[in-house]
Amino acid sequence: MAIRVLIADDHPLLREGLAKILAMEGDIEVVGEAQDGEEAVVRTGQCRPDIVLMDISMPKGGGLEATRAIARDFPEIGVIVLTIHDDEQYLYELIAAGARGYILKDSEPSRVVEAIRCVYEGGSYMPPDLMNKVLNEFRRLQTPGRPTLTRRAREGATVLTEREQEILRLIVDGRTNAEIARTLYISEKTVKNHITNLLRKLGLSDRTQAAVYALRSGLVKFASPSTYRPH
Repeated sequence: MAIRVLIADDHPLLREGLAKILAMEGDIEVVGEAQDGEEAVVRTGQCRPDIVLMDISMPKGGGLEATRAIARDFPEIGVIVLTIHDDEQYLYELIAAGARGYILKDSEPSRVVEAIRCVYEGGSYMPPDLMNKVLNEFRRLQTPGRPTLTRRAREGATVLTEREQEILRLIVDGRTNAEIARTLYISEKTVKNHITNLLRKLGLSDRTQAAVYALRSGLVKFASPSTYRPH
């Protein structure tokens, strides 16, 4: 059976170009398109693709919110993000939102095809330079003389309060301080205070490290770095 793909991007020419590229592959079929975040979620429910190629910078919620919604409502569907951004903070937010692939828009078409097949088979995909950034962050957090994240994960349940654990999970979900405040019906200042406390307790310095900690601790189900394929 062909791999069913939905393309979500607000630029018609880009959607058309991707569709033509994928049509040349005998094992891939484009089953739908979307031009904004809300339509991406709706069309995913209608078409039930195997893979969604998701542009992040779209109107009506954008690709990040759409990725969260698809990962929540259709966890069997793999989302591969198409973006011009290549910094690790952006990457952690997308991983936390549920993306299983990360492709820069200036990549060779063959990379997109390779990513689709990789994620369809149950793997995860990202460019090697970004994978190196992730690995370097893990290594930095496990420098000699500091507790490993595995140990921190075991201690986390007793070190953090229930509210701090709740906020950490929302950080893992890629939520901003404002979004966390709305979700928990507390002020942004209170959110900031809780984040400061949980970072201090865990010996971490920023939200990026908190996201890495949460991924390593199993709060978010995500493939380990060893499952990534070098490209």
